[in-house]
Parts: sequence; structure tokens; C-alpha cells
Amino acid sequence: MSQLVSRVWKPVQRKGADRYLRLSILSFAASVSLTRLTLVLTGYPQLGNESLHIAHVLYGGILLYASSVLPLLYANRWAYTWSAIFSGVGVGLFIDEVGKFITQANDYFFPAAAPIIYACFLLTVLVYMRVSRGSELDARAELYAVLETLSEVVDHDLELEEHQELCSRLARIREKASSPNLARLAEELTHFVETGTLELAAERPNLFDRVIGWVRVVEGRYITARMVKAFLVISLFLLGLPSMSRFLAFMEASSTPSGMDAFMSTLAQELPSSFRFSGRWAVGYIVADSVMGASLVAASALMLLRRERWGVELGSVGLLAYLLGLNLILFYLEQFSTIVTAGAQYLALQTLYYYHRKI
Repeated sequence: MSQLVSRVWKPVQRKGADRYLRLSILSFAASVSLTRLTLVLTGYPQLGNESLHIAHVLYGGILLYASSVLPLLYANRWAYTWSAIFSGVGVGLFIDEVGKFITQANDYFFPAAAPIIYACFLLTVLVYMRVSRGSELDARAELYAVLETLSEVVDHDLELEEHQELCSRLARIREKASSPNLARLAEELTHFVETGTLELAAERPNLFDRVIGWVRVVEGRYITARMVKAFLVISLFLLGLPSMSRFLAFMEASSTPSGMDAFMSTLAQELPSSFRFSGRWAVGYIVADSVMGASLVAASALMLLRRERWGVELGSVGLLAYLLGLNLILFYLEQFSTIVTAGAQYLALQTLYYYHRKI
């Protein structure tokens, strides 16, 4: 008799899980960014009448439900792809209205909404980083991946690269399998996939594959280590310069009581009205911001002085500190304009990792 809940609870990571998570993350980011941008450009219009207001949280809920139903109904790979996209867009539309659900006044513009959205996005990115790092699979997990790939054989869509991956996985299963049944199944499947009668589909690159291919051609022909280094030196310096300038202004103002009062008054005017401002908080924020900014400027200088490895390490620490820590405060203070800064920081961080692999 078929059981509703399996007796085996040991999880197995789905083949291509990192790709699906990446799609969901990109859809999440695009959904929130484009929603906020559209509302700003159109003057925050409302869909409804005097008694009804159809908020975009409803569309987000519909897409989230669709993303959960699709993989329940269909076993095709495209169901997981669209589920990932719908989940990202849906959660973006849903969480964009979080300010309404954490305040008594249903305040969409509540300052704490922005860091909450960023924190949720950040948690998803951290999960993606953990999943994409990968780990050695046991025979059971390898066989799960093999059985999923065999669906391409059923659809007559198995390409050469997938066939080679299939053979490699089956070879690893035969080496690792402690169960005679798994080993025998791997032997039988190996015999099946390695026969010359297995039909392989011709490779038909889609638009995304062609774009990736074009990017790799451009990378191989035109992008050199010197160009990447120059980009990093400039970008790290520019990202760290505002923090250093603010710290120098703070030090200059602190030399006189009147200058300090003027500096604090200017800083208080930049903060949301709901923020409880205190001098101690301001000093802590400026010091933390200046330390991280100084690390980026120092990393830029180290790379300019041909201390690339030290520069990469210091720059990575500074950028991670911004992305994982200080940006939560910046999203509260500067709201969604911080998206541009966070995007630039993430681009610089990924470029640092890319450069580290090259040197």
C-alpha cells in the first residue's frame, strides 16, 4: 500500500539545486528592486476603489502557491525551473509589503522593513553559498542523481555532456556502493548507457547558453589579469572613500564642541524620524564604517603595491563585513538606495574571488 509519508527521512540534495536556488535569488532581487522602482516612478498608485485595495502582496502569494504546486504536479525539469522563478518573484512581492504587517498603522514605508527584506535575502544567499560549495556524495545520493538524469533518456533529450556525467556517476557508485543491490543496479545501468544503441540528442544551445558562450569568448580574448587588477584597485578605493571621508569629517568636527554639535545635527537630519539618535550610537556607527572603509582603501593600496594576495584577503574581509553586517544598518538609514551600494560591493567581492583564482 502506498504511504503518504516515506519511512526514509535522510535527505538527498537535488541535482541542480544550486542552479534553482540561484534563479530564485535573482528573481527575488529583481522582484523587490523593480517593484520599488516602479512604485517610485509612478507615484505609488493603488489598484482598487474606495473600498478595495488590491496590494501586490496578493500577487506574491499567488506566485508562491504556484511555485509550490508545480513540482507536485509535474516531474519534468522545467517544473523546478519555473518553481524557482515563481518562488523568487513571489517572495519578493510578498515581503516588499512587510512594513504593513509589523506596524499598527500598516506603514509601507516603515524604516525597519528594508533591513528585514535585506536580511531575508541575505539568508537565502548564505544557503545558496552552502549548497553551491558542494560535498562528496555517497552512492545513494549519486544514484538519485543518475535516476533523475535518466528522465532525459525517456524524453530522447540526453546530450553528450549529460551522457558523460551519467557514466562518471555510475562508475563512482560501483566504487562506493556497500549494498550489493546498489552495485548490481549500477552495473546494469552502466551496461545500458554505454551501449552504442543509446540515442543522444544533438546539442541545441538556448539563448542563455549562447550568452554564456559569448561571455567566455570575450573573457578569453580581451579580459586580462591586469585589467581585472585595475578594476579592483579603482573599485575598492571608491567603495572605501566615502567612509574614510566621513571619518575625517568626524575627527575634524570633534576638535571643537560647536563643530561636534553641528556634525551631530547634520547626521541626525539624515536619519529616519523614528530612529532614536544618540551620540554614542553615532560614534560607534562612524568608527565601524570607517574601519571597514579603511580596509577597502588599504586593500586597494596593497594591490597597487603588488601585494595582491594580502589585498585580496583584506578586501574580501572588508566587503563581507559590509554585506553581512553594516549594510543592515545602512538599509535602515538609507532605505532601498543601499541596493546600488550593496550590488557594487557584491560585484567587487566576486571580482576579488575571480582574480584570486587567476593569480
